[in-house]
Amino acid sequence: MKKALMRTMAACLVMLCAIPAHAVLVIQAFDADSMPRLVAGQKGKPFVLVVWSLDCEYCQTSLQNLTQEKRKGRTLNIVTLSTDAAADAQAVKLMKMKLRKFDIDNDAWAYGAAAPEQLRYAIDPNWHGEKPRSYWFNARGESIAYSGVITPAIINRLAARP
Repeated sequence: MKKALMRTMAACLVMLCAIPAHAVLVIQAFDADSMPRLVAGQKGKPFVLVVWSLDCEYCQTSLQNLTQEKRKGRTLNIVTLSTDAAADAQAVKLMKMKLRKFDIDNDAWAYGAAAPEQLRYAIDPNWHGEKPRSYWFNARGESIAYSGVITPAIINRLAARP
């Protein structure tokens, strides 16, 4: 009986280790002071911050285009920030489903408790709320803002910045 229990425990341990890392996608709350933490969290790597929402069809197209470029072998570090509320459990569930669908599972954020206008200003004082919106960061932390659908041509132009 002891051996059977040990085998069962070993099998469970193997199954736990086999769970992909993206199985535990965490949506972090983005607050008025989160932008410096978000950028610092990339540790000097180039990345694109995609601001999106569940009801933005153009945002879905942008996420899909980024995913397709990644699947072609392009190195893209994608960070997402949904303008949907992190406190809304149903919205978080849908965000996770969408991001998993697009195989984006590393660094996900959603609007926190502050007023949307305050959060938008914290991201970019010059942004008026149009979506999709993206910020293309180079390794030095310098960024270029882009409003509109992210296409392969946009990815080629903005991801290649030194």
